[in-house]
Amino acid sequence: MIKNLDSLILSNNFEDGKRLVESIDFKTFSEEILYNAYNNCSIIYYSFLNYLLIENETSKIHDLAFSLLVNPLSHLEGAYNSALYHALRSVELTNRKDVGSLENLLFLNTIPDKLISDEEAIKICKEILKLDNKNELAKESLNELLQN
Repeated sequence: MIKNLDSLILSNNFEDGKRLVESIDFKTFSEEILYNAYNNCSIIYYSFLNYLLIENETSKIHDLAFSLLVNPLSHLEGAYNSALYHALRSVELTNRKDVGSLENLLFLNTIPDKLISDEEAIKICKEILKLDNKNELAKESLNELLQN
């Protein structure tokens, strides 16, 4: 657990929170944010990520915002629609070259609201397979989509 990060975020001290985040590795920060969001079920963590995005927009932070919205905050109205925004920005920022970002888009084809159409999902699967021809998720999804 990162000492004080949660209390800084919960008290809206985003500037000090940002400085703390800059001193640790991103994986540790991501795990901490998701853990705290599951425990507190607060949208404040999403607000903090948006603060970070305003300061320095990166695909990593968009991917983390996506994870936050489709996991601990998925019960909130509009969470998946907001996650779509973050997935699209991440894909754009990585010039459609990051498999993980593309997989996030693909996930949004599997939810009940199907924010990504089957046609678009097929295209995404093919893009993923061009980048990683052994990607099992893309292979399985493509198979399933073509059978329907």
